Amino acid sequence: MRRSLRVILGVAAACGVPASAVAQVSYGFTAGAARLSDTRTERAVSAVLQFQPRGWLTLSVLPSYVRVSDSGVSSTGLGDLPLVAGAAHTFGGAASPTLGVALVTTLPTGDAACGLGTGQTSWGADAGVSVAATDALRLSVSGSHGFSGLGTQSTLSAPQATSLRFEAALAVSSRWIVGGSLGGDVGHADSTQALARTVGAGASYAISGPLALTMDVGHGLTGASPQWIVSIGIGTAFSGISPVAPTSSLRRLKDSFGGGVSRGGGSGKVGGC
Repeated sequence: MRRSLRVILGVAAACGVPASAVAQVSYGFTAGAARLSDTRTERAVSAVLQFQPRGWLTLSVLPSYVRVSDSGVSSTGLGDLPLVAGAAHTFGGAASPTLGVALVTTLPTGDAACGLGTGQTSWGADAGVSVAATDALRLSVSGSHGFSGLGTQSTLSAPQATSLRFEAALAVSSRWIVGGSLGGDVGHADSTQALARTVGAGASYAISGPLALTMDVGHGLTGASPQWIVSIGIGTAFSGISPVAPTSSLRRLKDSFGGGVSRGGGSGKVGGC
């Protein structure tokens, strides 16, 4: 495998794509802010703890602490808790295709009465494929969908819709990876949130070994989309849900704003917490 492509795959493995048969633990911390509308903002500090018992299997926990404000009132506290089991396999050949799937369970650990959770357990799935288009460029397409409850999608996506993402990651040096993403919701959406379209860009810098610094920004393309999103993270894992696109800017932003904020039983109840 050529050197530039090895750089991308190596950083991807450090960020959560299984690459070996040795059990290992990885982690990441992210802080982000988003303006969801003219009156609504959200700030979040999130973490991901991952365990790889097998080279193809990754188990993840993604807790978050959230502050959401709407029309001058705000709520602060824990969000709902996503638990993820992801499996991926990279095939040989010039394009080194990777196929992956993940099952997501979101537990109602947030206070739904304050708009910080859904008040219900949710189930969903994520799947995707990525290929090496050139020595340094890797392309991926992935999608996620919730099968029950409202908590498996992030604040950036409409509940009950299917979220699709098209992403590219370019290794510009042995330490830097830059990328761009285009994402959107399709299909049926819950009445509390319209379908969204978002474009994202980001970069990751390998500090030492698997330890990396990430920076991501996003901008909504429609009136129902978030106006802007920004996050910064550090650690050895950032992609608790994606089995194939750990270097995706939209994926990292999505994981930063999970937790079922203002959904289900918590919809429209922000304030006083």
